[in-house]
Amino acid sequence: MILTARDLIHRLANDVGAPYREVAKRVNSEMQKGTGLIESVRLIARQSNLDSSKYRLDAGRIAQETRSILVLDYSQTLMISAVLGQMVESKSRDRFPIPAFFAFLELLGEVSKIPTTRNSDAPVQVDENTTRIIELTTTLVSVICEWSKEGIVGVSGDCPKILQELARAVSRRTRMYQQGIWTCLSCGKMVALKDTRALLCLECDQSMYGRTSIVEQPDRERERTGYGQSTKREPV
Repeated sequence: MILTARDLIHRLANDVGAPYREVAKRVNSEMQKGTGLIESVRLIARQSNLDSSKYRLDAGRIAQETRSILVLDYSQTLMISAVLGQMVESKSRDRFPIPAFFAFLELLGEVSKIPTTRNSDAPVQVDENTTRIIELTTTLVSVICEWSKEGIVGVSGDCPKILQELARAVSRRTRMYQQGIWTCLSCGKMVALKDTRALLCLECDQSMYGRTSIVEQPDRERERTGYGQSTKREPV
């Protein structure tokens, strides 16, 4: 079962007999015009005299696969969340798309049975599963959301009923983000995007990463090393 855009485009490229990069570029070009992922793939398939109906993605299966990874291991889920948080704030090309991050948060919030037992060692597949989560969530929003040149404009007509609330949440939160509004990941308060740090409002950030005890440790403070991580800085 094909669940990611990358695998779907690989299949199209094989059927067309063209390099993956060339076909991916054509798909991206169509999507930049406001055409959806599936529509773009099927358009190229028709142009190549292929049966376009066989190129499809099951949004329900994509969401379920994402949830299944999130419930595997509590420690792994924490690490994945931290990595994605860092990628959202990144200014480089590997930045995690905001709509996909919102989809991740919504799916994470739906999961109620994450094992609470923490392993002493880091899960060996955490990098692989983080990459998988990235591919699944970016594909998911491409399928369940309606897109235009400006970005998400609503819920896709092809979105399964069971995922329509998720699509509405992603669309709503993305529009708020575009208007400079952010929901703190800790307290849930809506604040101006400029008044955030590490995806938290300033109050939660200060509470979580400020000095833990000025009286007991007057010469040591915490220094951020990444989202959700900090280390104690030794005095010079």
